[in-house]
Amino acid sequence: MQQMILILSRCQAKRMALKSRKTFFRFHFKGFYSGLKIKEIHVYPHQLTELTKGEDYLLWVKYQAVKESVLEVSLLKYKKIE
Repeated sequence: MQQMILILSRCQAKRMALKSRKTFFRFHFKGFYSGLKIKEIHVYPHQLTELTKGEDYLLWVKYQAVKESVLEVSLLKYKKIE
């Protein structure tokens, strides 16, 4: 499951993972991915990326894991939807 995924979603928040201290962005999602129920998406950027809460984005991402109904992905590129 290392393919690129295209997501259209709204940014809900910027957070920091407690254990790894990595910054991620939380995106809205209700549905399924590869047969697994997903409640939200955590997007981990590779560089300093500032996405704005409440704005819609088109995201190109790479799959990392699904943990407790959260799809974790790494950000490849993004475009703000105007």
